[in-house]
Amino acid sequence: MTSISRGFLTAAIVYCLVGMLLGLHMAMTNDHGEMPTHAHIQLIGWVSFFLFGLFYHHFGGAVRRVLALVHFWIAQAAMLGLMIGLWLVYSGQPEYEPIAAMSAIAYAVSFFVFAAAALPVIWARSD
Repeated sequence: MTSISRGFLTAAIVYCLVGMLLGLHMAMTNDHGEMPTHAHIQLIGWVSFFLFGLFYHHFGGAVRRVLALVHFWIAQAAMLGLMIGLWLVYSGQPEYEPIAAMSAIAYAVSFFVFAAAALPVIWARSD
């Protein structure tokens, strides 16, 4: 297993736990105001990071390492910023919307980097 795949899979599990804890907190307090934050943590942090980890596990040896590293670190920074920004916005502090917006843009950039890393590998692969 490559360090990139291990990093994405580990992060996915951590984000899943964070998302579940937030979901439990909302259920126990009967305050579902952070539902968008919870959904973003689960979908981006758990699902997409896990899928990135699986991709790099299977095809990581064929991906240019610098692209994989750039993808990993931009995605991590974006996810942390998105969690914080969304948490602040949905806790009643709309002045922090730029944090969430810039983090969403950063995640999109990380996905473009992933596409640049993954598509050549997918199209070059022969069965």
